[in-house]
Amino acid sequence: MSELERNESQAAVIETAEPAHHIGTEVLFSAKDITKTFGGTKALKGVELEVHAGEIVGLVGENGAGKSTLLKIIIGAQPQTSGTMMFHGKPYEPKTPMDANKAGVGMVFQEQSLIVTLNVAQNIFFGHEKEFKSGPIINWAKMNKEAADVLAEVDITDILPTKKVSDLNFATRQMVEIAKVINVTKQSGAEHCLILLDEPTSVLNEAEVQNLYKQMRKIADRGHAVIFVSHHLDEILHITDRIYVYKDGSSVGSLDTKDATEAKLYEMMVGHDTTTEYYHLDRQTRPKDDVLLEVKDLGLHGIFKHLNFQLHRGEVLGLCGVVGSGAEEVCEVICGDEKPSFGEMYVRGEKVKFSAPHQALAKGILMIPKERLFEGIVSTLSVEDNIALSNAKQLAKGPFVSAAAVRQQADRWIKDLRIKTSGAKELLMQLSGGNQQKVVFSRALASGADILLLNHPTRGVDVGAKEEIYALIRTMTDEGKAVIVLGDTTDECIGLCSRLIVMKDGLVTGEFEAPADHKPSQLDVVSLMM
Repeated sequence: MSELERNESQAAVIETAEPAHHIGTEVLFSAKDITKTFGGTKALKGVELEVHAGEIVGLVGENGAGKSTLLKIIIGAQPQTSGTMMFHGKPYEPKTPMDANKAGVGMVFQEQSLIVTLNVAQNIFFGHEKEFKSGPIINWAKMNKEAADVLAEVDITDILPTKKVSDLNFATRQMVEIAKVINVTKQSGAEHCLILLDEPTSVLNEAEVQNLYKQMRKIADRGHAVIFVSHHLDEILHITDRIYVYKDGSSVGSLDTKDATEAKLYEMMVGHDTTTEYYHLDRQTRPKDDVLLEVKDLGLHGIFKHLNFQLHRGEVLGLCGVVGSGAEEVCEVICGDEKPSFGEMYVRGEKVKFSAPHQALAKGILMIPKERLFEGIVSTLSVEDNIALSNAKQLAKGPFVSAAAVRQQADRWIKDLRIKTSGAKELLMQLSGGNQQKVVFSRALASGADILLLNHPTRGVDVGAKEEIYALIRTMTDEGKAVIVLGDTTDECIGLCSRLIVMKDGLVTGEFEAPADHKPSQLDVVSLMM
């Protein structure tokens, strides 16, 4: 199911609400004062969570609020930096997801974890093959029969256990994974289990969503518990018993679902007003009349459609939307990573079609990617070589790149951007996250591109580095560049941008002018995102 079809199907799902199930008094799971630090950045800051037997608990918050990080800690995929967890009244410290499974905790990951080269039965019993062995021989018939029973347990009767996972669509794989997780926790022998669901409905159609709700209720009715993460507040309000709200890695509070409304959740998620000094609003430029980029009816099948906007010189345009909104894929199309399915793009009035990023760069478009370590830098190269990645041709003398020019360019940006390094020859892997990001910005500025796409430009950097990056963005617009920003938070988008386009499920749901002296409220923006 495409994101563009969700609105229609959700209406039907919500009408199927069933009476609440019985919730036990036993605290099945608790997390207290959980922190998680990546480098110098705190992703979680003293998070709290408590789940009772028989309860379905919802976790909500904007992108980067810390929901998925908390789930990965609970399942043992990564350790917390500090804090404690309890399960069945005993300390709970899983070192791996297998440890969590043995204790009775299972998770359906947003990215999915099935092995696509194996069949359905092999995936369901992966790591438990010895149960079907007679000596060195696996009894495949027995495994297939038990796999069919596992699938039937969650009302899936139309998938053959011998079907290879790579031949299944994404939504069907999701249901197989749910069946596998429920079975793994059941095998633990724990009286009450805990199931973690991270955005499980994003690829499901109406019937599959209804079946998922049915399975969640069955799990809770048996005394187990479910933690359910979704960006769709109507789903959270429909299926959960209690809701925890997180913002910027901190616990904002919790409330019973019967006392919650979308408006109340929006207010808790927003939390505070944009700070003028932090985002250097005194330096926010007024966009010029000069249109550098225009898109007309742009779309990518199943992801987004009917996108229209103009980007002016000196403008910072924010694309706001949660995961699955289509905002990130818009940037991928504009920079040449993805080919649009339909629509047109114009750069300085000239119609363009890109099939690769180097073609976009030739027209003055460059994206600073979200995954800095994998896409934005080469960590084993020096600072100076990284800065020169996007303009090596301009630094060449004949067929050779001038080492002196590379060094001179690096020295300039190290000084101008105050990059903390021992020198231009230092390897990038030895810099802090904030200084690595400054090197990425240096590369963008050195490239000469005047249309810059900033995909989560401050992800993984500390507060001080964020403010310096905001100042760099102001410098870019001072120099006449145009910028598109996908911010880590709504607050960041509002604070940085002079105009906002809000997207949800692949469609534009609203647009806001955001001059320095009259910013839209976070509540108004968030209400159109979720």
